[in-house]
Amino acid sequence: MLKKLITVLMAFILVSAGLSAARPAYAAGSVKRNTKFTTVAEMQSKLGTTDSTTWSPVYLTEVENTYWTFADQSRLGGTQISIDMAKNCYRNLEMLLDNGYTMDYNTLSAYCEEYLGKKNGQPDAFYNVLSSCLNNPYLLNRPAAKVTATTYNGRDYSKVFDASYYLASNPDLAGTVGNDPAELLRHFVETGVTEGRAGNAAFNVGAYAATVDSGIMANSLQSAAYKTLGAGAAAPVGKYSYSYANYYGQYLGHYSISAAVDTSQASDTEGSSEASSKASIDPSQITDIDTQGPDGAEDNSPAIPKSVVGTFTSNSTRSVYTNEPVTTAQANTRPIAVMMPTDKAAQPSYGISKADILYEIMEEGGISRQMAVIPNWQGMSRIGNLRSCRLYYIYAAKEWDPILIHFGGVAYMKGVINGADMNNLSGTYEYGVGGKAPGAGYFFRTSDRVAPHNAYISASGIQKAALQQGYSLNLRAGYYNPTHFRFASGVNDLSQYADAVDAQTIDLSSVYPYSKSRLTYNASDGKYYKYIHGGPQKDAINGQQISFANVIVQNTKWKTMDKKGYLAFSMLDSTEDGYYFTKGKCIHIHWSKTGDYAPTKYYDDAGNEIQMNTGKTYIAIAQAGKYSGPQAK
Repeated sequence: MLKKLITVLMAFILVSAGLSAARPAYAAGSVKRNTKFTTVAEMQSKLGTTDSTTWSPVYLTEVENTYWTFADQSRLGGTQISIDMAKNCYRNLEMLLDNGYTMDYNTLSAYCEEYLGKKNGQPDAFYNVLSSCLNNPYLLNRPAAKVTATTYNGRDYSKVFDASYYLASNPDLAGTVGNDPAELLRHFVETGVTEGRAGNAAFNVGAYAATVDSGIMANSLQSAAYKTLGAGAAAPVGKYSYSYANYYGQYLGHYSISAAVDTSQASDTEGSSEASSKASIDPSQITDIDTQGPDGAEDNSPAIPKSVVGTFTSNSTRSVYTNEPVTTAQANTRPIAVMMPTDKAAQPSYGISKADILYEIMEEGGISRQMAVIPNWQGMSRIGNLRSCRLYYIYAAKEWDPILIHFGGVAYMKGVINGADMNNLSGTYEYGVGGKAPGAGYFFRTSDRVAPHNAYISASGIQKAALQQGYSLNLRAGYYNPTHFRFASGVNDLSQYADAVDAQTIDLSSVYPYSKSRLTYNASDGKYYKYIHGGPQKDAINGQQISFANVIVQNTKWKTMDKKGYLAFSMLDSTEDGYYFTKGKCIHIHWSKTGDYAPTKYYDDAGNEIQMNTGKTYIAIAQAGKYSGPQAK
């Protein structure tokens, strides 16, 4: 669940999620406020987009509401909500710095490392957000806010604040703040709001919050994300915010899109009331704000849930996976991502030749596993056999918005696999020792192989299980991103690269020592044919050896998680390299993936996105240091 929350933030400072890298050194001191509004020009320049909805102040309350809709119910009402929301949802500088939020770097740094420890040392998108907050130089060394008797950094608080009333109602301030109207307003914005102190007799923030929340609750109950939870699901929280500062900001018009756009006209002139003249946004529309990347395409990188806004509609007649012709109906159908084994006793797999994208990644025990992304899965009577999933496969899967098919998993998947954005079917507990088993009744075992190599599911079973679970069989707006590979207009034989090398055989035995995966180029059809355990890797359904027009070896940071040998891979990164093979040639490349639902992009050494050939793609996720290509680079 949740469309885009982090991609634009990451444009501030991309913090590597490197698992073997040293932890970043965070700046010391407290965050200080701006002396003037951040201008549109500044935000556009820093974030690389002209779409104001991606950085307007409404973002924070939007995210906060959707986060708490699906939060652990035991945490609701906690006194630390404001800082938690800053940690989880940090987005807009005005809202954090001009509206009463304070963050101590040492506190946030400690929380960041504590969170990483709870994740067993494996960074995720949320951890990257925390790190980005801590390393964002735009927050550092900013002067204190300018305050007058009625304005705080140019924002007019006269509708909700009267200095005389505030002092009379809070006699404890006489000895600490004094009777200076400006300092009393500073106390109100920075401290009093959080403590629940009223600013004047006319505005009751509690009553206003109740009115706003009633609209939020109605909207949450009708949201697609809540409805997909099914019957018996706990009621949504239905709150606009857990910080009264956000209700004040909403009431005063600080968070309207128009106000955000017009900040280019605001100045640091004391007494300016530019923001307060803007109409406030309708709270019932908060969870429906659409955001797009710089190129206008959906750029989905969620770390925190957001309601699905509907079905993605594609008019393309070319497959996003292979560039081959497809019907528009097929172009709009969600793929399945199927966990399949490389065990010798489990070969051959049923349906693996239908995978348009095939991933292979190492796991514990010195063995690899595969994930087959199959867009055209309808009508298949036997898919598998099926094996358990690992956390890193989920991040590989998400960019395709599939229904993930697996037979259990490991504890490291907890909190990700059962997130409301994930649509998965599992034949047993999701993460091995717990979680759900969605659709388990539609899996079946056969007698022609011994367990665990005899678990399967059918296309009919997937359809029935998806209906049972409330999963959409069509691509989901807010998750699916149609921009993945860049395909060549004709045939790309890599002749434009002077440093391209011959690559008739791709020997991956150093990467996958058990399966000894290898691909051999066939010039007659321009494809690489895959071998496993010394022989052709075939599909049990049709007996065909699987083949690919494109092969990518993606070097990836990794580490061993525990004594059992469970591995972790940094699937979100922009610092690692790899190799691209096609038409019997190979070039050195670099790759980047900036968010959970963002596509992985591949670039040549000149920084240009590589042009791939029409056809299927095999992606070998290699432990960094295990593979140096056909020729060391």
